[in-house]
Amino acid sequence: MIREKLSTQKSKSAIYKTAKYFNKEEGCILFESNIYMPLNASKKDIAKAISKSIESDVTDNKKGRKHSVRTQHDVVSFHTNDNITPEQARDIAKELYEATHKLSNRKYALGVHIDTNEVHVHIVWSIKDFDGNCYNVGNDYRKIERECDKLENKYGLMKPENRIATDIDRLEKHPDLKGKSEAVKKRAIANAINKKYSEKLPSSNERMLEVRGIISNKEEMKADLKVFLQQSSSPSDFINKITDNGYNIIHNGQSSFSVQHEDQIFKASELGLSYKTLKAKLGEDTGFEQTLKNKHNVKEYEGCSIASTEAEPDYMKKIKPNSVLATKFKFIQHSDKVEYFYNSVSSKKSFEYYKDPSKVSFSDLSRQSAKAGIQRLVADAKPPQSFTVNGPNFFKKNIWLEFQLMGLENKGFKLEGYKPTPADLEELKKIQEQYASMNKKPEPKPQPAPEAPTVAVEPPKPVEPVIAPPVQTTPAKPVEPTKQVEQEQVAATNDDLIDELMSEFETPNHIPAAQAPKEVIEPSKSTEPVVDDLCTPIAPELLTEPESDKVEGNYSTYSNDELVDAFESIQKKLKKPLFTGSSKSDIAGHRYMDRQNLIYERTGEVKRQYDLRQDFYKVFDEIKERDPAAAKQLEQAFKAQMANKRAVTFDLKPQLKK
Repeated sequence: MIREKLSTQKSKSAIYKTAKYFNKEEGCILFESNIYMPLNASKKDIAKAISKSIESDVTDNKKGRKHSVRTQHDVVSFHTNDNITPEQARDIAKELYEATHKLSNRKYALGVHIDTNEVHVHIVWSIKDFDGNCYNVGNDYRKIERECDKLENKYGLMKPENRIATDIDRLEKHPDLKGKSEAVKKRAIANAINKKYSEKLPSSNERMLEVRGIISNKEEMKADLKVFLQQSSSPSDFINKITDNGYNIIHNGQSSFSVQHEDQIFKASELGLSYKTLKAKLGEDTGFEQTLKNKHNVKEYEGCSIASTEAEPDYMKKIKPNSVLATKFKFIQHSDKVEYFYNSVSSKKSFEYYKDPSKVSFSDLSRQSAKAGIQRLVADAKPPQSFTVNGPNFFKKNIWLEFQLMGLENKGFKLEGYKPTPADLEELKKIQEQYASMNKKPEPKPQPAPEAPTVAVEPPKPVEPVIAPPVQTTPAKPVEPTKQVEQEQVAATNDDLIDELMSEFETPNHIPAAQAPKEVIEPSKSTEPVVDDLCTPIAPELLTEPESDKVEGNYSTYSNDELVDAFESIQKKLKKPLFTGSSKSDIAGHRYMDRQNLIYERTGEVKRQYDLRQDFYKVFDEIKERDPAAAKQLEQAFKAQMANKRAVTFDLKPQLKK
């Protein structure tokens, strides 16, 4: 059982998007909230009601400091061997948050998902409780981990291999620390914890890849370098061995360095190969810094490109709004080329796009960059069409993989310049199978029909809902210890106290843990709140979304009325002083200035306003495409309001022909 913090929401729209996600049609099998909403509400209306209710708590508060964070979005995941129903998953998650966050005293909404191999519960909870107090608990992960451990014992759930809070609790009770001062205890425990967790756990993204059977580039490089580490006699010897086998060393100053292999660059600390780690395993090396200086070499790959044979392609044609190119990249247009940069790192250029000849020249050689470059070329090309790839083999392979995964050959496009090897074909097959398993909705195990989601009526005054804990079913057989993954032994220090602690610390099998029950635990029978006072049940079939072709954010799918509503909603949030053009500029002029300033970092309100303006431009473009006359009137009204110093906000009302 793992609890993970996913994100925080700082605006009404962010709460709406999050609530809409975890109550999505695919994957969410059970939904619950203690926030009032009308009967027969659609999923969209439910998300709106949640965001509006929580936002009202912030705007109604006239006293005290304003808090920017409205809600927090967490997920509670259960092991694949935990044979539990969605109802049990919901009840256990609520019991966890009642113990740690007093869930019944704050607004919340949750959704149980079965769209992966593990049953997991998404939960959004309000930072402010019914008493007006904001959640402010430092290092709360320790408290949460301890409660997770209690619930795992209580319901016979699988335990994760590593849990810092549990390890600290165990070490604090070690007999060798009895009677020692607090300073000695803290130092001994800190040393033991640092020893065990000297190699950082994988990031959440890497753990998700591992669950799906995919090895990340970082983990693959770590595994390859570990072989050389075992063969080395000193830190300098290790550096010499890896540089002789195709790796490049980037010296970052003193004993700090990064490792480069083809298009991948990782810091030594990310790979668990910092000098501190090397010194602990291979011994002191006074000449290590000089070795790094001697081996410093950043390899640059030139001539990496993919070109089209199109004589006169459509240049910068509109692309799909949900594509990687549209969502992950931004661009600056020049007279002879268009430069594309990553959204996350404005200074990191991905590729340059040329019209004559039609070509994409890459600065970043990753698969994501390759996919975006192909999308740019394909958007402007007309099949049948051939593309030629140039560069080192690993880059050509990335282009070929993305080309195949996008199914472009079936659309009349052909790639020349690279012949795949049998290993490439096997890798492609494996990736396609992984993608298919990720997109396939798993069939739920035979179990009782889920309870109808409960939507509570918001009381005029805070009322603490009655929360019934899940009913525990005692297994008929004696409880056996939970299987734990064998941990890597850590080298002991010369400190006798630490040696003894580590010896105790690294043998967790002596601690009994509950075994996952072989039979499904009987669903808990929670006490239903009084309907008149608290909640109104809504049957699942009444939550169906009304039929519509509208795709959120894709304005080409909006009806005229929906497009007008979107335009009016966005323009009311725009702040005139933060527009980048002059007061005399039209919409195109402001858009141009935004693109010119694209490489600069934006944060806070400046970033939020920039994103709003991009939506504003997109909606305007769609209006212009449908009704040029209405767009022209809008642009004139926009310029007039920009020039009017008395007008604080916009009040633009498009009139599209029916």
